[in-house]
Amino acid sequence: MSAPTTVSQPATRSADLLVEGRAGTPGLRTVPVPGDKSITHRALLASLLPGAGPRLHIRGGNPGGAVRALLPALAALGYGVETTAGALTIHRGRLPVPQPIRPHPGVAHWPDLPYLYTEGSSAAARLLVGVLAGAGPAAIVDGDDVLRDRPMDWLVAPLAALGAHIDYLGAHGRLPVAVHGPVLHGGEVTLAVGSAQARAAVLLAAVAAELPLTVHVPVFSRDHTERMLTAFGSRLERTALAVHYRGGRCTVPAELEVPADPSLAAYPVAAQLLGGAGAVRVPDVCLNPTRLGFFATLRAAGADIAYVDERRSALGEPVGTIVARGGLTGVERLTVDDPATLHAAIDEVPLLVALAAALPGESWLGCAGELRFKETDRLRTSTAMAAAFGADVAVVHDGIRVRGGRPLRAGTVPGFEDHRVAMAAATLAGALPGRTTVLGGACHRTSFPGFAAALRAAGAVVTEDGS
Repeated sequence: MSAPTTVSQPATRSADLLVEGRAGTPGLRTVPVPGDKSITHRALLASLLPGAGPRLHIRGGNPGGAVRALLPALAALGYGVETTAGALTIHRGRLPVPQPIRPHPGVAHWPDLPYLYTEGSSAAARLLVGVLAGAGPAAIVDGDDVLRDRPMDWLVAPLAALGAHIDYLGAHGRLPVAVHGPVLHGGEVTLAVGSAQARAAVLLAAVAAELPLTVHVPVFSRDHTERMLTAFGSRLERTALAVHYRGGRCTVPAELEVPADPSLAAYPVAAQLLGGAGAVRVPDVCLNPTRLGFFATLRAAGADIAYVDERRSALGEPVGTIVARGGLTGVERLTVDDPATLHAAIDEVPLLVALAAALPGESWLGCAGELRFKETDRLRTSTAMAAAFGADVAVVHDGIRVRGGRPLRAGTVPGFEDHRVAMAAATLAGALPGRTTVLGGACHRTSFPGFAAALRAAGAVVTEDGS
């Protein structure tokens, strides 16, 4: 039985996407995607570390809304931000730009501190808290109503254990927070979850404070922070379930280049597999193993996906071209049943659900409890999205079961103002006859402003709001 589609839509709505499916396009197509969102956030925040110079130039950064949400916060801390085509330049030492304060309802005392508003970007908020708790000035970190409902105790509790003074100004464990004082000592902390943002925030605090630290984790997720800090000269070691930072100052280069985002490369690859004709290549993609769970799951199921032209970037990231050929013929089901694979595919689970709906067998995407704390509860919103196409899909404990083989149909599909869910819906719609309306689908601009063009390259007809 299909999952119910009773998940509430948010009060604010992006424009809808109208997608008309077409047959796959023959031949080899090259589809570039933007820079990696996670690495861009970390590169921007490197400008706040003690080892940064007066100017940091970042090429190839992600241009989406989640990254742009960090720029006013940098300005409020006194950093000048220049944006040009394909580049961001951060200057230290400009005058702070006053930010409008949006007090949280019910907060009796709002401290007179710089106000850093990060819209809906959890990465911007969490990593900012970490850097501020390391060496930054006292400040308030806040976000929109959706971000104010996402957990922050994952990182605030270990930072407080290291002596940081962080106050919740509203509900306990939620934004807004006031970071009053830095960490006072190194030591050891144990994180309750495998969240890469929580681990990165704590590590950035230690590096900013130049204090030794060991971080124990239940499972390793994306390790961009460790690779970046190692490339900057930090003394980091990784053991089975821990990261050890030996202390001391790192040196941030004046020039950084961000590789393309594997989570965004997943969409043209999925469109290729659903369409079936020809092949697609996505160049200059970050091939960090902690980010390749989507591709690994499909390769294990029999999809023809290869990595070519591999090399290593100055940020310590493996980089190469992803090539996908043919379609889903011979692929019966998709299976994710271990935490490491799930974390390596955590942003692509909605897309895996969409692909699984097009397969004949029964798929299982498990170990996914953390998806309840993303921009939406992605266990519920992913199943509701797939069910709107006619899929037999359900949330079972901490995972999603998809029973394939049912006919899928175009129609009206919820996007939930969640860019991952909306892009997954539009990608599946591009392989179905007829017109699909993805409600609020233009929220893809959060991470992938060129998403519609990528779908058109696969043969779909995509318009916004009927225009």
